[in-house]
Amino acid sequence: MMPLEIIQSPSPNFDERKRPIRFVVLHYTGMQSADAALRVLSDPAPMRTAYLNDIPTNPLLPDGTPAPKTLVPSPMSRVSSHYLVYEDGRIFQLVDESKRAWHAGRGFWDGETDMNSASIGIEIANGGDDFGLPDYPEVQIERVMALVADIVSRHGLDRQHVIGHSDLAPMRKSDPGEKFPWKRFAEAGLSIWPEPALEDGDQRNLFDVDGMMDRGIAAVQTGLGTIGYGVTVNGILDTETRATLRAFQRRFRPSKVDGFIDVETVSLVGRVAAILRPA
Repeated sequence: MMPLEIIQSPSPNFDERKRPIRFVVLHYTGMQSADAALRVLSDPAPMRTAYLNDIPTNPLLPDGTPAPKTLVPSPMSRVSSHYLVYEDGRIFQLVDESKRAWHAGRGFWDGETDMNSASIGIEIANGGDDFGLPDYPEVQIERVMALVADIVSRHGLDRQHVIGHSDLAPMRKSDPGEKFPWKRFAEAGLSIWPEPALEDGDQRNLFDVDGMMDRGIAAVQTGLGTIGYGVTVNGILDTETRATLRAFQRRFRPSKVDGFIDVETVSLVGRVAAILRPA
């Protein structure tokens, strides 16, 4: 991997940590340009009118539906991250790792509800779903991998604690998206990935009607909870469960992200859960 060269670009948007660092959270910026993302991540009073050419006019929720107007107000929320990685591989540090950057928002993962306090946030310049979900350039991925490896090594973090924004907030977020190379990160020891199984590719639906109730759904919910997702175990294929399934599929089965339970998804949930909670 290339050596790390960090460009300092301090943001005023941070406060004090309330938790030890346990996680790395990966995001895409979801904006037209990396320069615009750098500006908004450092803006002490961002107004939507200042970024009209750089943000989606009709942003989408993770299920592909337009966000309600209440989610796209002006002024915008103050945000930041510890790092921003440009498409050309340049790495900017906006917030010192000892401080609490404002990148994760509401969410839950593996018992943690204040992810801003417990994590280091990395924004990856990419237009995301609202701008066609561009491919991640090779040089950018190499730099992100090098940065994550450095953070994991320095803080002694577990590989399963390198997660995506959509993992902790599946109802709100879809980043870093289906094109992020999670398997490659796992091969480098920076994430987790299940071993192949006979069920791979078997996408026959088992539960594919909203509101269905079944013990099999509860078993999948339990497995998702074991992995770290904040899903209620109620045996119902409800909105929360479907959003969580989409987040899981986006990461571990990006070829088909529909939020339904098929043979392959059941197998994948079980195999990923077994990595974290072996029998």
